[in-house]
Amino acid sequence: MTIRINDILDEVSAYIPEADKRIIEKAYVFSARVHQGQTRLSGEPYLTHPLEVAYMAAKMHLDVEAVTAALLHDAIEDSLTTVDDIKAAFGADVAAIVDGLTKISKIAFMSKEQQQAENFRKMILAVSKDLRILLIKLADRIHNMRTLEFHNRAAQQRIAKETLDIYAPIANRLGMHWMQIELEDLGLKYTDPEGYATVKDKLDAAAKLKEGYLKDIMGAIEAELAKHGLNAEVYGRVKHVYSVYMKLKRQGIPFEAVYDILGIRVILESVAACYEVLGIIHSLWKPIQPRIKDFIAMPKANMYQSLHTTIFGPGGELIEFQIRTREMDRIANEGIAAHWRYKDGSKLDERDGKKFSWLRQLLEWQKEVHDPHEFLESVKIDLYPEEVYVFTPKGDVFRFPTGATPLDFAYNIHTELGHQCTGAKVNGQIVPLKYKLKTGDVVEIMRSSKQHPSKDWLRIAKTSRATAKIKAWLRTQELQQSTALGREILEKKLKSLHIRKDIDFDQLARDFALKDAGELFGAIGFGRLSVHQVVHKIAPEAPKEAEEHKTAERKKKGEGSGIIVKGEENLLVRFARCCRPIPGDEIVGYITRGRGITVHRRNCTYVEEEDPHRLVPVEWEREPQEVHEIEFSVLCQDKPGMLGSITAILGEQRINITKLKAHSLASGSSVCVFRVSVKSLAELEALFAKVRRLSGVERIERLQAS
Repeated sequence: MTIRINDILDEVSAYIPEADKRIIEKAYVFSARVHQGQTRLSGEPYLTHPLEVAYMAAKMHLDVEAVTAALLHDAIEDSLTTVDDIKAAFGADVAAIVDGLTKISKIAFMSKEQQQAENFRKMILAVSKDLRILLIKLADRIHNMRTLEFHNRAAQQRIAKETLDIYAPIANRLGMHWMQIELEDLGLKYTDPEGYATVKDKLDAAAKLKEGYLKDIMGAIEAELAKHGLNAEVYGRVKHVYSVYMKLKRQGIPFEAVYDILGIRVILESVAACYEVLGIIHSLWKPIQPRIKDFIAMPKANMYQSLHTTIFGPGGELIEFQIRTREMDRIANEGIAAHWRYKDGSKLDERDGKKFSWLRQLLEWQKEVHDPHEFLESVKIDLYPEEVYVFTPKGDVFRFPTGATPLDFAYNIHTELGHQCTGAKVNGQIVPLKYKLKTGDVVEIMRSSKQHPSKDWLRIAKTSRATAKIKAWLRTQELQQSTALGREILEKKLKSLHIRKDIDFDQLARDFALKDAGELFGAIGFGRLSVHQVVHKIAPEAPKEAEEHKTAERKKKGEGSGIIVKGEENLLVRFARCCRPIPGDEIVGYITRGRGITVHRRNCTYVEEEDPHRLVPVEWEREPQEVHEIEFSVLCQDKPGMLGSITAILGEQRINITKLKAHSLASGSSVCVFRVSVKSLAELEALFAKVRRLSGVERIERLQAS
């Protein structure tokens, strides 16, 4: 029949008597205006399509906003209408649904790969944050499939394959069984017309041939249920075309070998009655044990519940029974749409909430469910919260972790493209490297041969592939720079000592267990090898007065590091200012190009971000004599004498204060920050213990430079 606006209004009035239908009428007029003069391939006015889709939305008992959006779902794509126009005329809720539907329509399915099909399904689910978007899209797809005969063969193949790969599985995931069946059968009709026709004809013939047989079985079960005082609806069914077709294809068997094409469904009032009927059926006919399934106790992920059993009927025919309650039958057909139906304005109670526990896997709850409308507003699809799906300009889809950036996208395409990435165009707009990709983005990388990776990129990249490629490039560059630096340092040193003899640097490298001259220079440049060690190996007789003088000066000034670098001697060592290590701390050395070893506390956040290849084991001398500056803060009550009490303890411990800052907080407390000189961790811990015992001290902690 031809759907008219009054059919939709009557349907909505039947389940929402109090609905303000004026917005639906307004959407009808708006849609008629924007689609005026447009026709479908069938020759019908284009308006017939949004009317059909809106009618299906009403048959699913969706709310007024969803029915309104269904009437408008093609308005943006097929006219000059914008999202803002829809928002101004019909509100933000309707505009958001129409916008989501428009985004889905722009997703072009091109790949034949199964993994790509899964990515496209995820893409659509991610774009469809509101369930109503998905349900309207499925209705839109069903009507398009019903009128697919008017397209050319190539378009039929493409749209039908997309339907089977993308939309039918989504309908199944949402428990929309009637939608799934129609989409699958129509999809098969156009992807394999001959296969579809063959299976359909054989199913029709089998159903006609066994019609009397099925009635006899149904009569027998009805009579037996009546004896037990059970009120039930019993009806027969034949499997749908696509399910039989796929079984033949998977198992490689002829149609005649499919014995379970017949089925009987028994609908009852209670769960207890379902189990009772299962026992009655097994008392009448012999069941096939492996094919007894209890989906009531263990529902499917899409909320489907039923008892299944297959029996040997009279004459050896296999017949599958599905036994379920009336509510289970409704949910089996309507899926997720069953849960916001308006039923005399009644609310979902606590038992209903428990029954729908599967939604915890499928949906993100935002607030407590009170009524069907609030349920609809609160549930959002969140199947893939840790992933985003984005496109290349050619339509290929790629998956990334949430927070991924254009850098990750570039390195995913090609390493060299990543190295030369200067930014990206996302949906036609230029964005910086740190832009966080969103599902549905179309990404085009901008590049320059003058661009190179930097350490800052490690903070921007999210994927392990990108960070590994950046680190590898940085290591290569640092090695080249360190090799050049090491050569320069060694040559200057030899020149200053007037050593002018020819030197075989490759042999010299092997003396230090290194591969070649390049590795030797690199070790000097990185600070892994002291230039003094190398000079001594070249010319043990070289003048030592200058070096002895420098060593004496350092000792005089108290500049001994107190650090032992395992396996090395005479290396330049300095302490990191970020974490200020002191004797007793667990420490690690970091090779700093041209500056020797920088010593950090092992838990220093700076070290955690650096290249692990440049870390070396270090340890404290047994009896360090040097003092080290550290900072600590004290949170205490803001009262007279508090600061004096703390400084008095520092004086008693003979600990020198080099800097002090204090300020009051709005809470009535005060924060005092001290920079002091200590010899060891043990000395610092003893100080902290005494300060903590002071009355009014709330917290004391060691600081790390930001």
